[in-house]
Amino acid sequence: MRNKFDNPSAFHYGKTICNFPQGWPIIRLMKIPNLVYIDSISGKGIDTLDDIIRDERLVKHLWIEFILNPELVRGFRSYTGHVAIKEALTDALSWYLAFRWIFPENSSLDELHNAGVITPYKIRDTVYRQKLRSFLKGLSHAGLC
Repeated sequence: MRNKFDNPSAFHYGKTICNFPQGWPIIRLMKIPNLVYIDSISGKGIDTLDDIIRDERLVKHLWIEFILNPELVRGFRSYTGHVAIKEALTDALSWYLAFRWIFPENSSLDELHNAGVITPYKIRDTVYRQKLRSFLKGLSHAGLC
């Protein structure tokens, strides 16, 4: 038998709902780790992982954030079924492995790679030219160059 606190609609994607005895739902946004790069290009505050996913421009630069921020990779681990997120993780792993000597260790990307969730690709000239500017901006913003 269900009680008045069993509310299947109380579970929101990216949010936690707490029901007090009065039945008032309180929404607590999932705290995301401190963002290294994406927060500076968003032009607005980012409160949840969903805020990033809903903004195509941020998803386009998410791969750089994944390289610089291993905690964020752990946060997005459950989103690997989302095509754009998986592509961002694959880009991050590929660039991380190609330029590993520049970056601090990113055990989160290594774990996803070792588990076979993502597979790196060889960075070809066209991809290099296409993503180089964003890559350098991310390095500069993180103080790595």
